[in-house]
Amino acid sequence: MNLDSFEKGSVVHLLVLIVSASLVAAAVFVQRTTRTKHPQKADALRVGAGIAVLLFQIIHNVYWLALREDGFSLEESLPLHFCDITGLIAAAALIFPDRRLVTLLYFWGVGLSSTAFAIPVIVEGPSYLVFWTFWASHLIVVGGGVFFVLAEGYSPTLRDLMFSLGVTTAYVLSLLAINLAIGTNYGYVGRESPPTAFLGAWPVPRLPLLFLGGALLQTAAWAPFGIMNHRRTRQAHRP
Repeated sequence: MNLDSFEKGSVVHLLVLIVSASLVAAAVFVQRTTRTKHPQKADALRVGAGIAVLLFQIIHNVYWLALREDGFSLEESLPLHFCDITGLIAAAALIFPDRRLVTLLYFWGVGLSSTAFAIPVIVEGPSYLVFWTFWASHLIVVGGGVFFVLAEGYSPTLRDLMFSLGVTTAYVLSLLAINLAIGTNYGYVGRESPPTAFLGAWPVPRLPLLFLGGALLQTAAWAPFGIMNHRRTRQAHRP
């Protein structure tokens, strides 16, 4: 097992998936069990988790901004990727579970950031700190979305999906402006974007395909709930 580099489909990748799923399952089990017996304690556990996530995000961002071995990098250090912003949203949603925050956490976490577990862009292995921060940050945002569904009873509606798509569009347009201004690739929508180069030339067809792909991923995250709600509605109107 090579601990210096990471490869998709490797033993290390499989272990990451198993450990991540196990941690999320454990968190959901503890929260559901606690909420059944001690609702106020469950709220305290959620808030405590939010504070822990916030502390991690602060340390994580300080590392990328000032403490990296390679130093500050305009192209990589700014916390502007979707997973960076969603990490902060996760902390806020856990501490203050406003539906709009939970909605963005779910759709940006489960809908968008979950792709990192299937097609990770990291190349460093467990010997490097960046390996651990990469997976921890993505576990927080994806696991956070799953946590709110399975442990807190969040069920996204079509209105929630539309809200997320609208905010996503606004944020992507902001990232486009930033990338064009400083020559970066935040959100993977910059001119030079190796992870998305397979979609074709920039801006067309790459950008429209990225917009479409992001919308489809979020719609897929909503679809099971939409189907279940439709069935419930039909059953409720049956004579």
